[in-house]
Amino acid sequence: MTEIIIDGSSFVLLVKNLEQTVQFYSDLGFNYEVIGDKVIHHHVSRGKLTLILVEAKQEDEVNPISSRYEEQYFDVYGYTNAVDLIAQEVMDKNITIIREPNYTNHWSEFTFRDLNGYQITVGGGVVNKELISR
Repeated sequence: MTEIIIDGSSFVLLVKNLEQTVQFYSDLGFNYEVIGDKVIHHHVSRGKLTLILVEAKQEDEVNPISSRYEEQYFDVYGYTNAVDLIAQEVMDKNITIIREPNYTNHWSEFTFRDLNGYQITVGGGVVNKELISR
């Protein structure tokens, strides 16, 4: 029997301003592309993480789950082997950090907030092993 592997995923985010959101993610190293003929999809991707952006008809429609449930600290979770490097990119751009980077041998992660209020957590390994707390 053949094992079925799902090799990636996409998250649909309702955004306040499509152009500004595309620029925000492009500044973080995401690639932007428009896909589709009859239904246009706006994708920003980095590695295997793809966000499909849909512009809201009214700004108050944008209501991330993390803004409604405090214990739910992320709306999107991305995996990487370089949490420390992505955290540095985010900090260098003065983007709001919600949960400071926590580097351990087992798992490292941090959370930032995009301009629509979505909280993005990035977790996985680190490149600079000297950052790992003992």
